[in-house]
Amino acid sequence: MTSVFDACYVLVLPLTGSVAFSQDGRSGIARSGEYLLLSELAFYELSSDKNARLLLVRVPASELRGRLVSIEDHVSRRFKPNEQMTRLLAGMIRSVAELFIDCPPPNPQALATEIISFVALTIGSEDRGAATDVRNARYHLRRRIVDFIESHLGDQSLSPKKIAASSRISLSYLYSLFNDNETTVNQFVQTKRLQRAYEILVADPKGHRTVSEVAYEVGFKNVSHFSRCFSRHFKVAPRDVRQTHNASAHPRPESHSAKNVAAPRIAPSSRLGSPYWDADERRPLHETV
Repeated sequence: MTSVFDACYVLVLPLTGSVAFSQDGRSGIARSGEYLLLSELAFYELSSDKNARLLLVRVPASELRGRLVSIEDHVSRRFKPNEQMTRLLAGMIRSVAELFIDCPPPNPQALATEIISFVALTIGSEDRGAATDVRNARYHLRRRIVDFIESHLGDQSLSPKKIAASSRISLSYLYSLFNDNETTVNQFVQTKRLQRAYEILVADPKGHRTVSEVAYEVGFKNVSHFSRCFSRHFKVAPRDVRQTHNASAHPRPESHSAKNVAAPRIAPSSRLGSPYWDADERRPLHETV
């Protein structure tokens, strides 16, 4: 069984035809031009018509949770997707799969990071409706808090107390908001800082900025502590992350008919920190996980 530590979310993108799904008591049909998000931590079932062709993208749960609040709320199409954002996402992933089928992109780390960010942006644009229940109110509050955190990552004095004060809530209530996602405030802030540092480093392959400069820019007070945290999170040292993509071999992306569905992975936190597309085990037309 998939553990919490290596779990992924599965993003299903029908290229042609449709796919039926069921998870956690919710079921429905996703058609071409739409997407579906499923969690590997719970039983799910997929089936499709004989003419369907799908792209399945496995995104590490830790990567989406670090970018999007209440990610579990979006599993199994609870909310209506934004049509324009969905078209952009589907087109982008399909283009990547087609353009780099014979060779890896020039900077796969940066590309995978941007794809994951755009997946999170698209999911976050889903219409939660005009509901005013407590769950929806907590969601919007978390969104405001995450926006505040992201705009103050460089503040070395950023603390739970300062974050709570920005939204005029108590510390205990702030802690409860993050407990919903099975994380803590400090863990969330540190993950955000590490992701920001990763993005800066892979976007600077010639090393115009030193590791120390990047560490301080994202809010770390100690470079050694930053390096240890970065290496533990991405399985690669920050000084090496800019070179990893040049030394690594990258399997080519593939799309498949529904009879032989493969799952391209985007996994920045594995394979020595190098994001990659990989063909997963072939799966039959009817899939139960």
